[in-house]
Amino acid sequence: RVRPVNSFFFLLGESKMQRVAKQLYPIIANSTRTYSPITLCREWSTLGRLVLIVFCACFASTINGFFVSAFFVEHSLKRIGNVFHACVGIADLFITAGVLPIAATVLLSGVWDTIPVCQWLQFLTEASTYCYSMFFLLVAVECYVRLCHPPSTYEFFINMRVGLVSTLVFVLGITVAAVGTFYGLDYDYCERSHHGHYTFRLSTTIIFHGIPFILTSYTLIASSIRINQHSRLQASYKRSLQYSRDLSMIKINILAYFMYALAWTPFLIILHRYPTISDNHFYQTAWAGISRSLFTSIMYGFLNTSFGRAYANLFYYCCCKSSLHGTYHTRHRRTDYRPTTDVRVHIMHQAVSGNSPQRGASTSRDTQEL
Repeated sequence: RVRPVNSFFFLLGESKMQRVAKQLYPIIANSTRTYSPITLCREWSTLGRLVLIVFCACFASTINGFFVSAFFVEHSLKRIGNVFHACVGIADLFITAGVLPIAATVLLSGVWDTIPVCQWLQFLTEASTYCYSMFFLLVAVECYVRLCHPPSTYEFFINMRVGLVSTLVFVLGITVAAVGTFYGLDYDYCERSHHGHYTFRLSTTIIFHGIPFILTSYTLIASSIRINQHSRLQASYKRSLQYSRDLSMIKINILAYFMYALAWTPFLIILHRYPTISDNHFYQTAWAGISRSLFTSIMYGFLNTSFGRAYANLFYYCCCKSSLHGTYHTRHRRTDYRPTTDVRVHIMHQAVSGNSPQRGASTSRDTQEL
């Protein structure tokens, strides 16, 4: 059977670009496989796959960009401890802005999967998962230290050079992914001709997935319990805006992390327990894990008011050219919670200015906030 060329120029036969690509880059040996490690099942419509991948790449990259930008435009998210949370979004951008656009380009070119391109996609995906797992552990530890320990401990944690730690995590994740992929120490995702070095695979699984999963789960659950205990002991905290922020953020962090774990667990089980499974099941579980990065940022926008406001402001700024300003407003909201030892008096200017023409306009404006 003659294999059709997946290109918009199929009426003209094999293009010059395709012939050059086949000469420069080795094609995956088993080209009769119906499931591609890059472009999904070849029995599906080429146009349908292209539209799906391009839409997911554009939409998910935009939303993940909004997620990272939210920490710079939303007042309640502007904390130095949230740097790790922003890096979680950058790790997802490895997939949405790297893997998916490259897959769409390969599909559009009409050239069957090439080994170097496939290896680069494997490298980006592994680097993304390694960095995501480590950064979410740091997010959980930051929440745990802030909620379950004295302020002095949290200050010590924050002063440990957050930027340097974030850079080291990226360097470590990218280096390990590159060594495993390009030196054959990890599993062969593209041709499935070998299963890699057992010690290397076991070590990376334990260091980047096993230990972070245990520590992240413990710290997130412990932080949630601490918030509930604190709200029962101090009524002022339960009535404060900080309580709703803490509770909302810890719940959505738990949901996001366990969604990440559930998305990649089937693929890890197949790698270690059923390495000879059929291509369909192998690549479908891999793409199920990859597709998880499309939904996490959307979930934050829908379930958390701070992210929702930031997304709305960014959308208006990008599409409607409105000004991008701070979104923190205290009117008609509960006040921020502060310890009883931290008493600050804020007197509105119009309430004390005797020369203001609006002095007697409205008694509701003549307020003093303690």
